[in-house]
Amino acid sequence: MWTERRPGQGEDAEPLLIHHQDTAHGLLAVFDGLGGSGSATAWHDGLGEPRSSAWVASRLARLGTESWFAGQYEEHRARDPRVSTLPGHLRWLFRAFEPTARRSKVVGSMRRQLPTTLAALRYAVREGRLECEAMWAGDSRAYLLTSDAGLRAVTRDHTDETDALAQLVQDPQMTNVICADREFQVDFHRRDFTGGRYVLVCATDGFFGYVHTPGDFEHVLLSTLSRAGSAAAWADDLAATVSAYTGDDASLAVVALGYQDFAEVRRHMAPRFAELHQWTSAMPDPRDGEAMRRWRAASWDRYREEYEAWMPPLPGAPTESGPDEEPRTEGGGK
Repeated sequence: MWTERRPGQGEDAEPLLIHHQDTAHGLLAVFDGLGGSGSATAWHDGLGEPRSSAWVASRLARLGTESWFAGQYEEHRARDPRVSTLPGHLRWLFRAFEPTARRSKVVGSMRRQLPTTLAALRYAVREGRLECEAMWAGDSRAYLLTSDAGLRAVTRDHTDETDALAQLVQDPQMTNVICADREFQVDFHRRDFTGGRYVLVCATDGFFGYVHTPGDFEHVLLSTLSRAGSAAAWADDLAATVSAYTGDDASLAVVALGYQDFAEVRRHMAPRFAELHQWTSAMPDPRDGEAMRRWRAASWDRYREEYEAWMPPLPGAPTESGPDEEPRTEGGGK
């Protein structure tokens, strides 16, 4: 699902969904070009329409992520070091497309060449076992949605502020993004699961950055799911709903694993939606600032433990995860 605030000028790339049938491996991803630091014109299309550095960056990251994933299954490309790792491939690609104009000394550290976020989930299904690896740079997010615990983040924003509710209030500056003229990293976080049914979600901040609490994004997903008769209808309703509240482009990629059809997904998630809807129905009038602040804090206290249960640990923090679940970083240069 993909929407633009300004038709034809959206700086989110279209979401990526790719699946390799022979191996049952797949990947979903979203990309959000950063219009503030990437507002300079980087390219003109065939009709002479100017395209910003952010617009180009998100599309380039999408192209690079897709070609990297496909290259893992093409034997003649697998030995090429430029496609051996995702950050390595992106660094090579972004340097090749870096505009010739360099940063002005006036704008200093605020300007970026081809800046974009990335959030992706690479998955494999093996005899009922789900192997899932999150990959991200910036503040786009990846999640797993389950019927018992709801929406759980499996990425951690590259910002100094780590509290998801505080991030909604402050909109903190990102400390790491994919770009052509600076060092960047792509973080990885793997979790494996046995049995069960899962819904994998990747989203840009147009979805989760303009709501009252982190739990409201899950409510948007499940309320629209509850009234949809098909996946296409769900996407249409999501587009209409997010367009009514967001101040940004918004894109979303979803994969449901372990289900027979869309109707089963909707039925399976119905009890979770009923529980979440009961929580959110207690929200006070947003015009009552003090009551709203108290409700947001209480709602986040109730929601936070499950939401953060599968997140990667903070940098330098001890972890009880096994070796397959420890986050790692690849990158650190162009």
